[in-house]
Amino acid sequence: MGKIQLLRIKAANFVSDLTTVLFNPISDNNNKPSKPLNSPPSEESKGSESEGSNRTSVDNNEDGLVDGPDTSSFTAFLFSLLSSSDDKAAKNGQNDDKTAVNGTSIMKENRVAKKSLLSRGKQSLGRAIYQAARMGGLRDQDRNNNVEMTQIQPVKEPVVVPLVDDPPRISEPSKLVSDNIRKVVYDSLPTLIHGRKWMLLYSTWKHGISLSTLYRRSMLWPGTSLLVVGDRKGAVFGGLVEAPLIASNKRKYQGTNNSFVFTNISGHPVIYRPTGLNRYFTLCTTNSLAIGGGGHFALYLDGDLLNGSSSVSETYGNPCLAHSQDFDVKEVELWGFVLPSKYEEILALSKKEAPGICRW
Repeated sequence: MGKIQLLRIKAANFVSDLTTVLFNPISDNNNKPSKPLNSPPSEESKGSESEGSNRTSVDNNEDGLVDGPDTSSFTAFLFSLLSSSDDKAAKNGQNDDKTAVNGTSIMKENRVAKKSLLSRGKQSLGRAIYQAARMGGLRDQDRNNNVEMTQIQPVKEPVVVPLVDDPPRISEPSKLVSDNIRKVVYDSLPTLIHGRKWMLLYSTWKHGISLSTLYRRSMLWPGTSLLVVGDRKGAVFGGLVEAPLIASNKRKYQGTNNSFVFTNISGHPVIYRPTGLNRYFTLCTTNSLAIGGGGHFALYLDGDLLNGSSSVSETYGNPCLAHSQDFDVKEVELWGFVLPSKYEEILALSKKEAPGICRW
């Protein structure tokens, strides 16, 4: 704004100088004819001059323009116009300066606020990127460490778990169960039974020929038990039952889906599992013991354990288990699967029973 004012002042001075050079001052005295410089003034002129001066002084005093600016010349008029315009321009410049200062201050405040927001955003974004990079570096480091550990650690040989081909030992020799039957039956037992010891709970040649004794000794070890029957023709067959065997006067079956029947009449043991057609697993009465049902029993023993029968049953879908449907019983055994921790205790209890007499 200072340069503009200087330019305006210089222009005003130039115009005033130009007008003074080109034009003479415009006044009432210019209309009068000029007199020669050497001629003395006359009396009339003196008198008229004195009267004119007096009149002008009186007129000026009457109008009250004694101290006012000289507006009799065109130069003064132009100078007054330029000075007024300069004053307005200076005021406008001051106002513009004020508004500009205010605008610049507001802009500065906005810029500062934006910069603060941007700086905060950059800081938060930088922290997030730093955390992500740090986590990624830690993960990469863990992966590298794992790779290094796997490379450093020697390769271990696979642990070979030996297969148990032979079942656990039995408490005493059996009259009916051969090694081949034991292996097939053991593989068909529920997984929870594997590893348990085979204990002879009942035998006709050792504990007597009595169905009631069979029922009573089945209580020595509740749970899954194996009933084995041998006929006089050399067939060995039987089934998996659920002990204790509880006699009932009603036709009430007991047992679970884990039961099965087997036979070796074909030369090797064969297992027959439940078909799901019914749940006639084991039927215990005071006069008989039967396994399976649905038309015929898969295995039936009378009350004195001397005679029995076998036929096709819907429960297991088995054929006749003996060489003939009716057979003479040679031997009956009941085996329990006892936990190793309870084996000695149950064995001591089993010895309290008096031994029986075998007919053969």
